[in-house]
Amino acid sequence: MGFIRQIKETAAELFFPRRCPLCGALIQYNERICSRCAKDMVFIRRPICRKCGRPLGTCDCGRERYAYTRNVSPLIYTRAARRGIHRMKFRNVPSSCRYFGKLMACVVRSEYLDADIRIDCVIGVPMHPEEQCKRGYNQANLLAETVALELELPYLNRVLVKYRRNQKQHMLSLVERRKNIKDVFRVARPEAVAGKTVLLCDDVTTSGSTINECTLMLLNAGAKEVYCVTATVAVLSEMPPMQTAENN
Repeated sequence: MGFIRQIKETAAELFFPRRCPLCGALIQYNERICSRCAKDMVFIRRPICRKCGRPLGTCDCGRERYAYTRNVSPLIYTRAARRGIHRMKFRNVPSSCRYFGKLMACVVRSEYLDADIRIDCVIGVPMHPEEQCKRGYNQANLLAETVALELELPYLNRVLVKYRRNQKQHMLSLVERRKNIKDVFRVARPEAVAGKTVLLCDDVTTSGSTINECTLMLLNAGAKEVYCVTATVAVLSEMPPMQTAENN
């Protein structure tokens, strides 16, 4: 399966010009991103917080209580990664999900699977059907699909659903975000996650309110444990007051 996919990708690259998934600049067939974005990428290096996945000293997890076991991310939400996330979400470039999803799969492998943590299934943070129809896709689901494919894990769709629309998170305070996200998700098929360890995927973690609320719903539906992975995570120095990027 992987070999066939690689052949298809190589053939596509020969006939269609490649563009940087982060900024859209033309790139060579042997490049994954452009040189400018490569210089601007800020990868997360160990040591990291064992809860939120941020570099040590850049979080305040001692004050927070999260229902998920751990979250990990390959990138800080800044510079090139921020450009790529915005392009993926707001400029109709769902193909960028593959680049981010592969990085997410790498960090899941190193932080979870290599530590003998067994993941039973992969789920993306859902969008409300009206919001997804307007955008044309749910980037979190596309990320989850890529992660599942790369790690050869089952991907579950339409298990966790967003059944109520809420205000966008990015202009709300921390307290407001928690209230805003309350009771907007539900598990449509509890039997699909009962007794399982779930890997929950999203694009950005800021306050952690969204993935935490999704985790609570999964645990209430019978999931054994929830681990999270997000493409990027905002550190405190990159989070201006009342301005974050955690919205669907």
